[in-house]
Amino acid sequence: MITFEIRDKAQDDRILGYLLYYERSKRYFTELMTDTDEWTCPFIFSGLVKKGIYSIDPVWSGKFVGQRIIPRDRQNLGGILRENGLKEYDENKLLLLSEGRCAQDELYLVRISEKEIAPEIVKRFNSKVVDVMPLRDLKVLVFFKDSKSVIVDIGKLCKENRLYGNILRNDEVFRNVRVSPGGHGIEWGEEHFISSDILRKEGKSTPIVYDDITEFVRNRLVDTAETAKILNCSRQYIKQLSDKKRLVAVREGANSNLYLKSELERE
Repeated sequence: MITFEIRDKAQDDRILGYLLYYERSKRYFTELMTDTDEWTCPFIFSGLVKKGIYSIDPVWSGKFVGQRIIPRDRQNLGGILRENGLKEYDENKLLLLSEGRCAQDELYLVRISEKEIAPEIVKRFNSKVVDVMPLRDLKVLVFFKDSKSVIVDIGKLCKENRLYGNILRNDEVFRNVRVSPGGHGIEWGEEHFISSDILRKEGKSTPIVYDDITEFVRNRLVDTAETAKILNCSRQYIKQLSDKKRLVAVREGANSNLYLKSELERE
């Protein structure tokens, strides 16, 4: 993760928040300080801050970055890139070169180490998502870094949002839910994002914690080799049991399957 302070020269170089860049996914997220308001925050975020939203999603964070770098459709873009030693268009490198400055305001960016992030934001990181598990009936079990766990009814939450229509209609797609970079939320592809704040607000607390799940997986799931050892049989016999539906894999792989020990204990 590459971290930038968002500073405002017009406010005596005040730190308004942090722009976070995740290199593998090439996506930006923003965390604003809670002492900013709709008048002192970056203008593009004023409508969100007015609603009490200080953790900014990748769509709006991307728009913020887009305002502060050379656009892709800029005339003579190739020449500009060459002059700056760039072989191709790279948002983050352009942002570093410009320090995030633009003619619309006096904001600028300062690259810092993660150790320099304000305690308020570090504390906020502890409320981010650590993992997510799809459940039946369009629900998900969400685990947070501070050990809180909630069950969220995604069907109810996104019922009137047409953008999520395909996800709610297709169980296979729904089950491809994943954690967003940095745990800022969960997503089904980059355009279908639900923030950690909304998940915490809308979810129903559950006593199931992340360690319960990992302990279950560690102790109650076995691969084909261990299954053969437990049953004292060959892989061929395991295949025969599977063909007869006497043994059902919870996950099938090219070279090995995963089975619940409870399946074996009934044999």
